[in-house]
Amino acid sequence: MIEDRAAGHVTDVTEARRLFPATDAAAYFNTAAVGLASRAVAAAYHRYVDEWTERGLDWVRGEAAAENARIAAASLLGADASDIALIASVSAAAGLVAGQLGPGRGGQNVVIGEREYSSNHFPWRLLAGKGYEVRQVPFRDGGLDPDEVARHVDDGTQLVAFSAVQTATGHRSDIPAISAVARDVGALVFVDGSQIVGASSVAEDIHLVDVLATADHKFLMNAGRGLGYCYLSPNVQDRFVPTNAGWKAGAVPVESFFGPTMELSTTASRFDNSISWMAAVGNEASLSVFETFGPAAIYHRNRSWPACSGSRWPRSAGHRPTSPRPTRAPSCPYRWATPNRPHSSRN
Repeated sequence: MIEDRAAGHVTDVTEARRLFPATDAAAYFNTAAVGLASRAVAAAYHRYVDEWTERGLDWVRGEAAAENARIAAASLLGADASDIALIASVSAAAGLVAGQLGPGRGGQNVVIGEREYSSNHFPWRLLAGKGYEVRQVPFRDGGLDPDEVARHVDDGTQLVAFSAVQTATGHRSDIPAISAVARDVGALVFVDGSQIVGASSVAEDIHLVDVLATADHKFLMNAGRGLGYCYLSPNVQDRFVPTNAGWKAGAVPVESFFGPTMELSTTASRFDNSISWMAAVGNEASLSVFETFGPAAIYHRNRSWPACSGSRWPRSAGHRPTSPRPTRAPSCPYRWATPNRPHSSRN
C-alpha cells in the first residue's frame, strides 16, 4: 500500500486486479506486449458500439475522448498537453522526425541501437538513402551503454535514437547520460517510450529529450490500437514542419476541412495524425485506471516486483532480470508463467 497524502487516504494498488476480469483466475505478465482490457475499457467500447449500431457513429464523442486522453497522457509524461501530438504509432513519429532531415552532407550521421525494435530502427536505417551514415551501437547488457554511444557520436551526428526501456531485454536506458552525449554536439534526441510510459515515471527526464513517442497498447492498456502520443519539445515544434498535416492540424480542426485557407494550430496538435475514434474512446477509459490509483502507487508497485520475483535488477543496467525465469519469492502472491504459457499462469 502507498499513502496518497493529497487525497488523505491509503490506496492498495493490488485492488487494481479487480478492474481486470482476466486476473480473476490468472496472473498476467505480458503487459509489455499487450495490456489487458479493464472493465472500464470493455464498458466504454460496448457503449460506443451499441450507440453506433442504434443511432450512427458519434465521431464528435471520439474526438472529445482523444482530447481527454491527450491530457491524461501528458500528465503521465510530466508534460503540458500543448506539447503532445496524437500519433498512429511510434514508427509514424519516427517517420515524421526522419522527414525533417534534408539530404545528408559529407560526414552527417545518425546513431541508433543495433538491436532496437523495428519502429525505432527502420525509419532511421532508411536515411542511408538520403546520404546519412547510419551508425549502429552494439548492445551491452541488453541495451545501450552511454560510453558506447559516445564513441559513435561526433560533430556530424544529427540524431540519436533509443528506447527508454528495451522491448526484448527490459534494459532501462540512462536517458540523462545519453541525452547529454547527443546534445553536446547539437543532435536531436528521439526516445521510444512504449515500454516505460505507464509503468514508471519519465517526468524527471522529459525535458532532456526532443521527441518521445509511445504506443497505447502496452502499459497504457488499450490494445484497440490506432492512437499513441508524441511529446515534442517547444524547440523542435518551432523547427519541424507537419508533413502529414490534415484537418486535425488546424487551429480549429472542425473549421479546417476544406481550403482555400490554411491556419495551423500553434501547439503540437499541428502534428496530429487523424485518429481512430474507437481507439480514442478506449484510451480515455483505460487511462482512468491511473486516476483511480494515482501514478505514484502504480510506479511504487512496479518497483517492488524485483523483490517479489526473487530477481535482482542492477540499477546501472535498469530493469534486466539476471536469469530468464526468476524463482518465486515467498512473499509473492502469484505464480510465474511457464515457458509454454508465456501470457499467464493459472492460480
